[in-house]
Amino acid sequence: MKNILVLMLLIVGVSFGVHAASPLVGLSADIDAVFAELDQNSGPGCAVGVIHAGAYIHKAGYGLANLEYGMPITSQSVFRTGSVGKQFTAMAIAILAERGELDLDADVHTYLPDLTDYGHKVTIRQMVHHIAGMGDYGHAAFRKADGSEFRFGNEDYWTIDEFYQHVKKADLIHAPGSKYEYSNLAYFLLSQVVERVSGESLREFSAREIFGRLAMDDTLFNDNVNQPVPNRADGYARMENGSYEIFMTNLSWVGDGGVYTSLDDFMKWDQNFYNNRLGKGSDALIKLVTTPHPDTIDYTDDGPVNVQYAFGMREQESNGEFMIGHTGGWVAFSAIYNRYPELELSVVVFCNSTDTSAPELGTKVGEIAVAAIKNN
Repeated sequence: MKNILVLMLLIVGVSFGVHAASPLVGLSADIDAVFAELDQNSGPGCAVGVIHAGAYIHKAGYGLANLEYGMPITSQSVFRTGSVGKQFTAMAIAILAERGELDLDADVHTYLPDLTDYGHKVTIRQMVHHIAGMGDYGHAAFRKADGSEFRFGNEDYWTIDEFYQHVKKADLIHAPGSKYEYSNLAYFLLSQVVERVSGESLREFSAREIFGRLAMDDTLFNDNVNQPVPNRADGYARMENGSYEIFMTNLSWVGDGGVYTSLDDFMKWDQNFYNNRLGKGSDALIKLVTTPHPDTIDYTDDGPVNVQYAFGMREQESNGEFMIGHTGGWVAFSAIYNRYPELELSVVVFCNSTDTSAPELGTKVGEIAVAAIKNN
């Protein structure tokens, strides 16, 4: 009986996550309260992690990864992370540049000569920092054979090559280097650059040079959404009557996103910023990918704003601290990863429903975590 009780306690610990011990015990209670409105037993939810000094001080799953089988979200649940994946695409580019196999300041036509003539030199560096003048999914080039607009997500379908055939014809929406313009198209094209330079798909290259080196065994660029993914969390859309329907993408291109990962794996990526094991293992690689371009200026109604965009991550002040991170969202999934390097603190939130916003909830978690660490 005693052994059975011990086993039950272990199972409960896995299901409800790792909570911080004293003196940060209040941290977990405050974070639990942020997610209290989620239906823990019958609805989708979120995986939430707070990393401090190389360890999770809060790691928990709220809600279900799969509604059909009632499978709870755990730290091993694998989520699609949307644009949080851009930092991995950018790291692949940085590794190739460090090797001397790719020139960040070369025209993209050097590697993708079949792209349309932009009338300007467009560099790889500009594409990484979203100052290449490229558009996004709303570009006029994305039309179906009947002339109607292509519906991204899960309504219409193109193969990776069919999508590339449209992207390569898309012209610029403004001159490169003139302003910051967030572009998923640029990051998709970066995946094609990696393939042309390395001779491997972005999935294959990153599996060996990034995820493999960091022992992120459950992380991948999923360029075949029909394949089974162990421990994958399904995505759900909430209907008007309160029920849920499956809401997953049928599109397999990557680069702009497409990374599937778990909390347990993501810890290894987070820690690599403090002790680099990628590329040549140098601090210079980390400095490259965390340094914004000086021309990432967005011209708003309130005047020019420096977006401070680095390699797939944005720098800014948050809760009185320097922060670098990114958000993501695609079909039912949303994600946020924010790192406060001076505190050795990071917040990671992955969610799997349209009615739950990881960026919104993660921002609240960040406020709690920063305050807890600074006041400890």
